Amino acid sequence: MNAKELNVKTALVIDDEKFMRDFLCSVVGKVCSGNVLSVSSGQEALDIISSRDEPLDFILCDLQMPEMDGIEVIRHLADIDYSGGVILVSGEDQRILETANSIAEGRGLNLIGSLTKPVSVESLSQLLANYNVVEKKPAWSAPEVSEEELRSAIQTGDIFLHFQPQIDIKSGAVRGVEALARWNHLEKGMIPPDIFINIAEQYQLIDALTDTVIEQASRQGALWSRRGYKFRVSVNLSMDNLRDLDFPDRLATLVESTGMDIKNLSFEITESRLVEDLSTCLDILTRLRLKGPELSIDDFGTGYASMEHLKKMPFSELKIDRAFVNGAHSDGTARAILESSIYLAKQLSMITVAEGVETREDWDLVESLGCDLIQGYYVARPMDAESFDGWLEQR
Repeated sequence: MNAKELNVKTALVIDDEKFMRDFLCSVVGKVCSGNVLSVSSGQEALDIISSRDEPLDFILCDLQMPEMDGIEVIRHLADIDYSGGVILVSGEDQRILETANSIAEGRGLNLIGSLTKPVSVESLSQLLANYNVVEKKPAWSAPEVSEEELRSAIQTGDIFLHFQPQIDIKSGAVRGVEALARWNHLEKGMIPPDIFINIAEQYQLIDALTDTVIEQASRQGALWSRRGYKFRVSVNLSMDNLRDLDFPDRLATLVESTGMDIKNLSFEITESRLVEDLSTCLDILTRLRLKGPELSIDDFGTGYASMEHLKKMPFSELKIDRAFVNGAHSDGTARAILESSIYLAKQLSMITVAEGVETREDWDLVESLGCDLIQGYYVARPMDAESFDGWLEQR
């Protein structure tokens, strides 16, 4: 679609400098049909938005403005649930613009993209080429569930697993699967893991939840092993599991009862929570490694004490968060973090796993940087055990 063909009824330009404001209006007018409004301040923009019966199709907003800057505008737009598109414009450092993008997305705005001044007809046209002017759908709200509902789901076996493969980037062979807990409530539908895991941690149900996940993952892993598949199964651990000094022994007994070799298990611990009770974590994690499973530091790059963790803790694998993988081929900052993470892991003789590989470009980049394993939608989405078996047979 040519951007000029967009069904834009009204666009709004926000810039405090008259010359730049008029110039941006001219550029928008050349790219899109419809009316182009302009204001010199964020407050004027908010007044226009609140006074209109129909929403604006998109806003083009400068970041550097007196009184109310573009970041404040983003905050206010989110507060009033603005439903149109947003394009951010700045002549400032590119890193500032990238951070502003993250803020807009984090606040749930419909971010079309961002442009560096001076804005050209070509750059705006390219940005809008894939933008469909649609009415914003009501935000989905997660269903509320109680402690008792979760307790019952754990006891009755309503918590089940999906599996997502991890592929050796050189050979294409399946080297592992990550077991992901799912809950399909009979009345309320699928409950997001973040919701029920938080409830489990809050009401001391996390050990019971972890046990059922480990038991299911181990039984499935043992079944795959008997069929001749030689890959490991990864399970996520909560930091609340790592407060119980008896956890390593209890876990080993549980895994042994399923018939799975514990050496074919891997446990993932999210980096951002490792700062809690470090000495107890060291005790439990080290004893876990002594029993045979691998240990993986998950979502690497999102925490606050990465170097300290890698230095002290017995991790054998580093999983790089998808924020630094997906789209890193066109994001210099993300690529730098991705590249340095892989280099660091290699220096520490750790296996590297790139999460969030969703395109061929993502694959090619992590391959060129020497990553060991990849995981993401480009390979396969998480699936139940039966579907996973079919996927394996097709390979």
